[in-house]
Amino acid sequence: MPLPATRIVDDAADHVRAVVHPEIYRHSLRTYLLGMEAARRDGVTDIDEESLFLAALFHDSGTAPVYNGPARFEIEGADAAARFLRAYGWGTAKVDPIWEAIALHTTPEIPERRGMVPRYMRKGVQIEFGSAQLRESFAEAIEAAESQYPRECLEEVLQGLVINQALARPQKASQPSWVADLVRHHRPGQPGINPAF
Repeated sequence: MPLPATRIVDDAADHVRAVVHPEIYRHSLRTYLLGMEAARRDGVTDIDEESLFLAALFHDSGTAPVYNGPARFEIEGADAAARFLRAYGWGTAKVDPIWEAIALHTTPEIPERRGMVPRYMRKGVQIEFGSAQLRESFAEAIEAAESQYPRECLEEVLQGLVINQALARPQKASQPSWVADLVRHHRPGQPGINPAF
């Protein structure tokens, strides 16, 4: 499946690729592709592909050093996307669904009620990290996405970036949150995937 072919997509991809870890960048592109596949399976034909792509692209941008502000990484990424889009003249009506999709992507049940962009970006994330059963049901789409954008130690990379930010700034792991759970289960020097992942 091709990526949307617009100037803002190209510019945003160049920007995000330059600031995030390469594994996070590839994960973001797979999240878009898998979210689109979930929408296709649901019979959705009118999703805003450009907005979904931009949401997926920026959804973990809060892990980048340049966007490591005082708020939770999800909020920092949402704010980064909003600033980027407003610089291109996008108004509130176009920006808000993207902001919500990013800010809520680690929150169960809420994105699904906030419109198609938050719903299918969250679905893309769920497929990336989901149960064996969920991933098996999307096996062909996952294989295609990973052949185009290879996956290598994603969980370890993402958890490391998020935990290190939170250890340096504890307010980034406010309770309750996914980040707080990661920090609570963190054991320095212990390899492998955090049990809270």
